[in-house]
Amino acid sequence: MSGEFRKRLCKCTVVALAAAFCLTLALPGCGGKEPNVDELWEKSEQAQQGITSLHMEIAIGYQNTRFGGGQIQTTSIDLSGDNIHTQSAIFGQSFSEVIVTGGKQYGRFMGEKEWKEQPVSVTAQSVAMQVEGFSGLPDIASSKENKGLERVGGKEAYHLTFSLTPEEVTELFKNVPVAQLSASKGAKVDVWVEKDSYYRVRYEALVENVLITEKIGYGDVQIIATLSNINEPIKINPPM
Repeated sequence: MSGEFRKRLCKCTVVALAAAFCLTLALPGCGGKEPNVDELWEKSEQAQQGITSLHMEIAIGYQNTRFGGGQIQTTSIDLSGDNIHTQSAIFGQSFSEVIVTGGKQYGRFMGEKEWKEQPVSVTAQSVAMQVEGFSGLPDIASSKENKGLERVGGKEAYHLTFSLTPEEVTELFKNVPVAQLSASKGAKVDVWVEKDSYYRVRYEALVENVLITEKIGYGDVQIIATLSNINEPIKINPPM
């Protein structure tokens, strides 16, 4: 092999390697830059506007108290357009079940078996408020990070994490009485945003040192909300 041929071969090899390296960087998940939190949040805000049906499970619990830990409240919600079905329990006891369909609302409470028709007070907007309070997270949180892709509910989702100071906790949870949050030591909130749809499909919040009740005292509160069946057919019937 002549010296000139060797030089040409080496030069072609270097060019080929450089081209392959550039192609690798351009491929998704192969060294490409991950979107930042603000970009993902803006896209997820737009995606949320297009949701017309979903199933939501919310669990609120407490831990690190003198009595240990436990469940405060669980809520199950089905939403299809203006039709809604909610069920909730407090401290493990059935508290309420409400159905809104055909422009009418029916409810039963505290273990009642009989349904009663009521004025319509539960709306799609009020259901959305269950997680709508988290919408300002990127502007409120003192730190935020995209931790990359994880599988949630069988689909790839970006894992976003936010850290909040005690003052930011009060700002985020405006509907919670200030007395309950006055001794808070801060919070961490994680949100998972589906890669393809940009729907927010899971929220986890841990707020440190919150007044649970006068009897239980102070402890950490954990909130977990999962969303599924987004924009899929959901049947909600009036009670029998």
